[in-house]
Amino acid sequence: MRDAHSPVAGPISRDVSLAESFRTLFRELPSSPRPFGIALAVFVGTLGFTLLAKDVVGVDVVDTIFLLAIAAVAIRCGPWPSLAFAAVSALAYDFFFVPPLYAPKAIRPENVATLSVYLLAAVIASHLAARIRAETLAARQCAATAEALYAYSQRIATITDLDELLQATVQQIATMLDLEAVLLLPDATGKLTIRASTRSWRDIDLSGGGDPGARHAGNVRFLDLRTNDAVVGRVGLARRATHKARHESLLTGEQQKTLDTLLSQAAVAIERILLGRERDEARLAAETERLRAALLTSLSHDLKTPLASILGAITALRQDRDLYGEMARDELESMIQDEAERLSRFVANLLHMTRLEAGAIIPDRQPVDLGEVIGSAVRQAAPVLGSHPLKVDLDPGLPLLDLEAGLLEHVLVNLLDNAATYAPAASPITLRARQEPEGVSVAVADEGPGLPPGDPEQVFEMFRRVSGRERPAPGTGLGLAICRGFVEALGGRIRAANRADGPGAVFTITFPEALISAAEADGS
Repeated sequence: MRDAHSPVAGPISRDVSLAESFRTLFRELPSSPRPFGIALAVFVGTLGFTLLAKDVVGVDVVDTIFLLAIAAVAIRCGPWPSLAFAAVSALAYDFFFVPPLYAPKAIRPENVATLSVYLLAAVIASHLAARIRAETLAARQCAATAEALYAYSQRIATITDLDELLQATVQQIATMLDLEAVLLLPDATGKLTIRASTRSWRDIDLSGGGDPGARHAGNVRFLDLRTNDAVVGRVGLARRATHKARHESLLTGEQQKTLDTLLSQAAVAIERILLGRERDEARLAAETERLRAALLTSLSHDLKTPLASILGAITALRQDRDLYGEMARDELESMIQDEAERLSRFVANLLHMTRLEAGAIIPDRQPVDLGEVIGSAVRQAAPVLGSHPLKVDLDPGLPLLDLEAGLLEHVLVNLLDNAATYAPAASPITLRARQEPEGVSVAVADEGPGLPPGDPEQVFEMFRRVSGRERPAPGTGLGLAICRGFVEALGGRIRAANRADGPGAVFTITFPEALISAAEADGS
């Protein structure tokens, strides 16, 4: 197989024998009378012109005018009309221009010579015209083939789906070479299987070849799809059912060159897609391994801390209960409850992320009062807020939204937990809700160190944790990723940014007007 730089078509052959040229010429009998009609019209015009101009140019120039007309007819209409034109021209020249004028004459050597010269001129002109037409046609065919191959290469360069590429290749073969085509690629076991074919391929008889991977099977020819490194597949070619010339070669020399170029391009494109798949699979495996390692790290460090606190407090209460007064026991029990709730949030986040990854979050939309949802979220987040004062700022008359209250509550609790985690102790946290032109927004702002430089959207990635200024940030790094997943499932959008009015970060949830409840719209 030729490489991808093989020429589309070779140079036009010029060493064809004269005899073969004549045999080709005399097979070119016109299929319609139109060329003969054109030749007749040219003859009438030439005869009229010469009859009018003979007194001016002289009789000696008339035969030259007829010879020029014969050459023009040969170039335009082909050999047979030009030969007929030459014969009639010789007779007309003898009748109209050789004395005695306007009378038939006996056969004389000079008449035979004139007719022979006209016929020879017609044959030579037809031969040259045929060669010119053949070379012009070949040049046009080369240009069309090159243009088709270029268009095919441009098309497959943008294809990333293997099946689409294979189907485009068999269709290109069928269009350019007028053949049925099939492409076979190895499956997971290495066995060649049909992956793409032209519509009529099912009618091709493969019984004579047995194994479809063989070089030849009945009337089918198989070729390797080969790159510089390996064979990536195989292509099968067969004549269309309408073709009757079974004895001729399946491909001409120029068609074979075209096919070699086309298959080289296809093989490179197939290899590119297969290598891309392998690269994507390797990247996915590496990313999966990274996420697994991050998850195990989070579980081993962050989940172990509340478990150790709970076990230590319970052990102290059971073994040395008499050593602790009522206040100390209350503190230990309160710590057990706080750590248990913290552990419950960690586990809930893991379960929610699993549901998000599986696409199992389908909101049960009901008209909800945003103020009630915020109040419920604040009560749930009270243990994680600790010493942080919370300022709640709600616009009066907020509309009802078609949401699932539980999902939005979980988002707000996670945002408040995140703010309390990164903000300095006793610093205030603000939760506000506004009705804006683009919809309804809910924002949680803190006075912590703010977001690190770079893309603020990175904070919503799984297992992404930003270290605070004074202490490492606890948690699994799933809270904000879950917030984004829940908000998008509800039909909203969440953005992260640094505050413009001071230190700290602000997370803003925006619900579009489309989520305003129909009941609210009817009431207004």
